[in-house]
Amino acid sequence: MTRQLVVTADDLGLGPQTNAAVVDLLAEGRALTSTTLMTVAPGAADAVARVRSAGIAAPRLHVTMTSAREMSPWRPLATDVPTLTDGRGTFHAALGRLTGTATPEDVTREMTAQLAWMRAAGLQPAALDSHSGILYGARGKSLLTTAIDFCADNGLGFRLPRRLPRLVDLAWRGRIRRRYDEGVALAEAHGVRLPETIVGCWLPGRLLLSYAQLRANVLSQLRQLPEGISELILHPAPEGVARRLDRAEGRKRVWELRLLRDPLFLRTLRSEGIGLVPAW
Repeated sequence: MTRQLVVTADDLGLGPQTNAAVVDLLAEGRALTSTTLMTVAPGAADAVARVRSAGIAAPRLHVTMTSAREMSPWRPLATDVPTLTDGRGTFHAALGRLTGTATPEDVTREMTAQLAWMRAAGLQPAALDSHSGILYGARGKSLLTTAIDFCADNGLGFRLPRRLPRLVDLAWRGRIRRRYDEGVALAEAHGVRLPETIVGCWLPGRLLLSYAQLRANVLSQLRQLPEGISELILHPAPEGVARRLDRAEGRKRVWELRLLRDPLFLRTLRSEGIGLVPAW
């Protein structure tokens, strides 16, 4: 067995500038190998046009059920999903509001609508994951069973690692660990494809003091990558987009964009014998 890595840019669809940066990186074919699309975001249609024009692989579905704090509220694609929305019919910006109310029925309706939107646009996603983590149940109720059943019914993979990143593995205990273990077992029983593990800079932006710190954090994890197909998750964005976000988190996204063109990042992948692939 060999070590392989899917390098993913999340949040395609955020807007034209982010879309252009991500699609250009995918077209270059050097470091970035996949992306995930937020179908409810304002730049979703623009993202589809760019993906199809560039002739690159279809993004995975980035299931999104919260609004971005810095933007006008986003709306669900499904009708009649009251447990996912506020009094105006828009998604909550606060994750805690959603985790306390979302029902499996409404979550399934919205996932169905978002998948149908992509397919109607001529894109056939191979897998899905969860923006803001609503499906994973780290906070509030668990929707893992709902998500895994949906993936099994639709022939999709799911971003749930077979083994947890080291720090998460040390931290998760009790109910949340039981949920995770049960989710992995259920996915494997249903034949839902999973990545071996996931890599990323998990530190919040306010704790990142420099680009060098972010790069060292990611490269350290890559050197410890297990056998199998794993995934590196990034949220790259150009300066113009980052300035509209929380200052620290925006800066982190700019640094993640820089990482994808960093010669040391590329050399580390080669020296570690890690092959880049488009999917797990």
